[in-house]
Amino acid sequence: MSSAGAIFIKQFQDILKNAGIFIQFIMFPGMAFLMTHVVDIPDMPSDMQGSHFINMFAGMFIGMTLVNVVAVAIAEDREKNSLRFLLMAGVKSHEYLLGLGGVTFVCALVTNSVFTIMMPDISIVQSLIMLASMMLGTIASIIVGSILGLLSKNEQEATSYGMAAGMFLGFGPMIANLSGSEAMERFFGIFYTMNFVNENFRASEIFQRMGTTLVNIMVLAVVFAWVYGKQESSKKGGIKLNKKIIAAMLVATILGGAGIGVAIWHNSGFVTTDEARVATTLIPVVSNTSGVLERFTAYEGQRIQRDEILGWVENGQSMRSPIDGLVIRTNAVQGQFVSGAEQIAIISDINSLHIQAEIVETDIFSIRLGQRAYVTIETFGNQRFEGYITNIGNIAWDELIPIEITITDDVNLENIIGVNARVRIPIR
Repeated sequence: MSSAGAIFIKQFQDILKNAGIFIQFIMFPGMAFLMTHVVDIPDMPSDMQGSHFINMFAGMFIGMTLVNVVAVAIAEDREKNSLRFLLMAGVKSHEYLLGLGGVTFVCALVTNSVFTIMMPDISIVQSLIMLASMMLGTIASIIVGSILGLLSKNEQEATSYGMAAGMFLGFGPMIANLSGSEAMERFFGIFYTMNFVNENFRASEIFQRMGTTLVNIMVLAVVFAWVYGKQESSKKGGIKLNKKIIAAMLVATILGGAGIGVAIWHNSGFVTTDEARVATTLIPVVSNTSGVLERFTAYEGQRIQRDEILGWVENGQSMRSPIDGLVIRTNAVQGQFVSGAEQIAIISDINSLHIQAEIVETDIFSIRLGQRAYVTIETFGNQRFEGYITNIGNIAWDELIPIEITITDDVNLENIIGVNARVRIPIR
């Protein structure tokens, strides 16, 4: 068995034996479950209430528990000279850290999975994205805990450092959200505990949040490398890192951070939504008089012309198409009795085919009529079509505002009404 594997097993056994640490991995999801099913917040839907408590306790778990667990474990091993004996026995310092970080990561994976499973009304894909963002946050917290553990002289000091860092990382974002202060939200928005993807965010926002967490990890990795390399020799229980490794980590952080920064900057120049579909104006075909439907010749999928006769009601009353269009639905049954103004069929206006999209209400001031837009339609894979905004709604529904986009490229949309699409609107 490798040294890292042996450390993994040792630390896992230590977690199981230490009730104070073990209970923290089950306490926060347990509290989220109880709060979701016991507490009732007035004027808040039950699904939103559930996600509110789950988000809050998941952030506290990652920001507080994981930092404290790693910091205390390292400081305890140093204080009791366990680390010194391990190093003298041939265990490399990086193997020790990998083993400790590995067991914390695995335990956190189980707890984070429980948080994800409890989240109401999200798809499997959204659950996986949420779990991935939480595990990135887990890596960041493990690094923070490692830094604090290396800086601490004893277990008590590590507990104090871990508690202070945990309060900042765990409670800070929660207070910022509850306060509604834009300044606080902006400040804590640069930290990974404010960037978990735990709701149905847009693709660009998911990328930005995960990118921010990755930048956090890179910066923390450089700080860790510096602290790691400043430790005393292994004779006194410290650990050292080769300067070449520190230089490599620094270069990787600069290059990686620059790449992520450029990508975030590029994506932030668009209003993006996946809530879009091919749509058209729908016109009902109605009977102007009551009577028996003697005949109805139109069928679903038929292309018809304006004023074309579609059917007859008794006494020779005919029904005509009010527009050039496509019959997309018929309710006609020959011989049935129809009342005046009863809907017999529905026709789509082929001259008003467009993309119906919904954007977040906070983006409304970033767009205008006539603005260029890019559309990808599921049926055509990754092919991109160009168009422009022809209508902007005046009323928001569930914090979304409808807009219409007319495609200028040559593409036949007649037979794909209702197909999902994705819209990107450049705003820079």
